[in-house]
Amino acid sequence: MDQNQILERITGKIAQLGDAKKELESQIARLRDENAAMNRINKELQAQVDELIRKNNEMVNTRSLQVPPDEEFRGATRQRINELVKEIDECLTLLNK
Repeated sequence: MDQNQILERITGKIAQLGDAKKELESQIARLRDENAAMNRINKELQAQVDELIRKNNEMVNTRSLQVPPDEEFRGATRQRINELVKEIDECLTLLNK
């Protein structure tokens, strides 16, 4: 091989490396854009998860405050209301005297 052939091969290899470098740089830019898009989606999804957790906690708290629908409880509640009404009537009677 003479020097011209060696220089041509080296020049060709440098051109290949330059092309590979440009391709890798464009791939890096594309992957960065994709990563940024994924991060935005992740933030949106995390916000949705946080909102759903908040709503779930509200529902759990609301359910724990609800009155159980059994008849025994209803009967006890009615009895207590009647007792309070009688006490109020007695107080009104005493005030009127």
